[in-house]
Amino acid sequence: MQINPFGKVPAIVEDNGFKLWESGAILMYLAEKYAETPVSPEKRAELNQWIIFANATLGPGIFVEANREREMPRLMTALDSILEKQPYLVSDEFSVADVAVGSLLLYIPIMLKLDLSAYPAVLDYMKRISDRAGYQKSMGKI
Repeated sequence: MQINPFGKVPAIVEDNGFKLWESGAILMYLAEKYAETPVSPEKRAELNQWIIFANATLGPGIFVEANREREMPRLMTALDSILEKQPYLVSDEFSVADVAVGSLLLYIPIMLKLDLSAYPAVLDYMKRISDRAGYQKSMGKI
């Protein structure tokens, strides 16, 4: 059964046969479907903003080699500044925004081996995320 017409992952199929692909769309859908409390339109927009940022800005800024030298310092400096003030991107609690951004950041030591020592708040954030039980279960310890 083909879920994604482009033959790529991630993709999901719900029990009712609903199919969805693209990591950002999947995260938005799961956040909406399994939210424990109602989320205001403003909060939802803020969460979606980070998901889109991860896929459209952060990923290409870090993982596209032609962009890295110019984009990575700008992106990482801003993230470091944000994460100096709060433990997670949207609030004091882990959210779908952290899944999107954190997962990309945690690929850096695996795939690129870049020196992130200039961004201590980002490194602390990556550790907080990688220490979570869900991350440990799916990816293991970094």
